[in-house]
Amino acid sequence: MIPKEFKKYLWDSRVNDMDIETYKYLIISRVLEHGNLRDVKKILSLYSSEDIIEIVKNSTEISKRTGYFWKYYFNIQEPIKCLTMPLTKKQEKLWIY
Repeated sequence: MIPKEFKKYLWDSRVNDMDIETYKYLIISRVLEHGNLRDVKKILSLYSSEDIIEIVKNSTEISKRTGYFWKYYFNIQEPIKCLTMPLTKKQEKLWIY
């Protein structure tokens, strides 16, 4: 069962059908990116550091700012996807001239 305080971060999901373990990638990503301090503390108590670190390293839903914060918080040395990939694709030329 998803804690009621996380429902606001899962606006595009059917929260009543979600399991906290099965959907941990989505839950952790959204709360780390959009959550307040109380909700982030709840995430830290619900999930292991290893789970959170793995999601921080692989999530494409978190911003660079969030990625850097958790990189230094957990002292992550491995590459973090949101810090290495461009957020937008390069615009191709519209006109060949």
